Amino acid sequence: MKSEELNRFEALDQLVMELNRTHPNGSFDSSTMATERGFPDFVTSKSGRHREFSQVAKLSLLALTHAWSKEAPSLSIRVDLKELGTLLRQKVADLHADGLFSHDGAANLDLLDVEVHQILANTNTDFTHSFPAWTLGCEFENPLHLGPVTFMSRDQWLNVVDFSDRAKQSIFGGPEENEKWKEILRAALAKPKGVIQEGEEALPPLASFLYAPLSSCRSMLRVSLTGYEKSLSIKAARHISKTALDGLSLIMGGGSVFHQQTLIDERMPPVDHHTLIESSGFLWMPGFGLNQQILTLSGPQAKAMLDDERMRPMREALAHILQGLSPTPSQPHPHPLLSLRWAIALDWLAEGERESNEAIALTKIGTCLDVLTEGGKFGGILNMLTHLTGWKESKEFPVGANQRDLRSLVKDLYDHGRSKILHGNVMDRLRSFAEIRKVGAFLARIALIECALRLRHYTDTDTSKAFRDMPKPELVPESGEQTDGQNER
Repeated sequence: MKSEELNRFEALDQLVMELNRTHPNGSFDSSTMATERGFPDFVTSKSGRHREFSQVAKLSLLALTHAWSKEAPSLSIRVDLKELGTLLRQKVADLHADGLFSHDGAANLDLLDVEVHQILANTNTDFTHSFPAWTLGCEFENPLHLGPVTFMSRDQWLNVVDFSDRAKQSIFGGPEENEKWKEILRAALAKPKGVIQEGEEALPPLASFLYAPLSSCRSMLRVSLTGYEKSLSIKAARHISKTALDGLSLIMGGGSVFHQQTLIDERMPPVDHHTLIESSGFLWMPGFGLNQQILTLSGPQAKAMLDDERMRPMREALAHILQGLSPTPSQPHPHPLLSLRWAIALDWLAEGERESNEAIALTKIGTCLDVLTEGGKFGGILNMLTHLTGWKESKEFPVGANQRDLRSLVKDLYDHGRSKILHGNVMDRLRSFAEIRKVGAFLARIALIECALRLRHYTDTDTSKAFRDMPKPELVPESGEQTDGQNER
């Protein structure tokens, strides 16, 4: 039988009772924890006294943290679950060590609630995050702005950031060397990575701190957020930056572009691959190949593509979604939930495009379409695609040497592909899914682009199933502009 989760009142009451048991009269009694295993787990309160957390206390604290997190809308800022647990652990230890908890559970909860809100109200929530990335180089001439995200070259980024005067004065090396950290760092970055010339001295501290994150790639993504504590702000900023980068890859053609534009910490295969084969007891010459990270466009070519007037609606639609991922009280967004749904669907497609295993790639691409329809399965995906594109179910697509209609393609992609693979019904690891994977990625890309374009002008409610039948905006075409961009995309 499933046990019910504790609410905040019950979890705190249980936690206080356990701390009372292990700290009778306010002092720790080691005999109460004689059966405990593992290292001691204690907190030093602000008054300098320790509070030991037994296994029961730790479980109660975990229950309290989960119960508290469900009341996130009532908190002044958004807090990561781990950080919330750390905050509650410290405040409970402080209040218990000072003897402020009573036998009144409701009063204890009110007391802790005030303490938590006071801490959060004084917590810094304004951060600007930067992420090293590989790009096609659209930003090398000038920074590229997409909603809250700015794409910058490494040199542009260095022009707008700096350490504080206090850091330059106090960090080892002294103000003279630290004042010139940008000049020194630029000189180091201009050399081949890892090359140290004879007699060359080590970089001074401030320059050396940034050498590692900047030396691996030439581009940076920068985004400012407010309303999150630091660790959650980092997580949110990374998600937003990844959506910006993958969204740019989506509208620039998808496919190999997803391999060529990635955050530096993305899981990627090596650039090259080799094969070693023997027959009749002897080695063949090694085989060699390059993976899709090798750039197919130069920076100027990529920028010219992105600056094309036909790309403007897609860029604006992407910027609109990125704003929806980072709304603020001063800049609310009409559809934050649909923006998030679109971003998650894009994440599945991008991961499917980068995936080396064909079967797993197919499940990810199918999941992209499933997320857009909010669990619509085969029927929902088919209806969404026909609605978004105007295609009939009988429309045919080339799949290898054959022609397949849209209905059978979607059924193969979702029912016979994604679902059977996930449920373990496809066991032949040598079976090829290359052709259905390719057309599945094409359908997902078309759906994502069309959903983004429609969301930009959507005025109805922010509901999870809206992409299934989202209306096409009534736009007045400019002179010579086509309103139906399906063939172009």
